[in-house]
Amino acid sequence: MATNSANQLDLAETLQRLAKEQQINHIWVEAGATLAGSLIQQQLVDELIVYLALSLWGRWARAYRALGLTKMQDVIELDIQDIRLVGCDIRIVAIPKLKQK
Repeated sequence: MATNSANQLDLAETLQRLAKEQQINHIWVEAGATLAGSLIQQQLVDELIVYLALSLWGRWARAYRALGLTKMQDVIELDIQDIRLVGCDIRIVAIPKLKQK
């Protein structure tokens, strides 16, 4: 797999190679805050499916840091497609409204 200058996986190139070499055109990624943030920042996300547990975690704010959000004007808005309960959790399907690069 290709890496970038920081010796991290080059996500865009990896997805391109999967499409070209393996004919994989859809991929589901179960990710933590860092990978999810990188995929969103690089505009590699077509749709988000979020499962929200009805509990608060002390490190929950980490997701915002991974996206590089430091000011309210940096917030990424979401177009909510579907919300439903799955057991005691909330499932949210949303499409990010990304700003032009």
